[in-house]
Amino acid sequence: MNKKDNLLFVGFMGCGKTTIARSYAKKNDKIFLDTDALIKEKFNLEINEIFKLYGEKVFRNEEKKLISFLTNIQNCSIASGGGFIEQKKLKNIGIIVYLKASFDYLLQRLNKEELSTRPLLANINNAKKLFEQRIQKYEKKANIIIDVENKSIQEIIKEIKKEVK
Repeated sequence: MNKKDNLLFVGFMGCGKTTIARSYAKKNDKIFLDTDALIKEKFNLEINEIFKLYGEKVFRNEEKKLISFLTNIQNCSIASGGGFIEQKKLKNIGIIVYLKASFDYLLQRLNKEELSTRPLLANINNAKKLFEQRIQKYEKKANIIIDVENKSIQEIIKEIKKEVK
């Protein structure tokens, strides 16, 4: 079995990476992992608390450590944090699936409480700039691009399944 049977879900905050990766894992008998959850677990803190106490650099470094771990596993459906795309060697993990949506659609999806727990969304203008920068990276690194706007989880999973041979 090759490592390429992992699916790594990437995309901006709020696009549904965790929900889709979990559903995909259940439907296709894969192991579900969430990079943010693994980091939160280690520190026993929420992401915004890790950012506050240790800074973004420490958080990104934790993501970097996860790359080599994820490169050595198989049969997983992996949700990544929004900034995970900045890491190198993502291709070694498996098939990269970019869950694409417009900035306005994503903002609409996140309620006030969710916005408050996402440190990089504190300032909407900065978040929009970050979104613009990351879009190019998502598109460049993705093996599969799925537009998620106004689609049900089932529809999205079906589309992914069609693309994954």
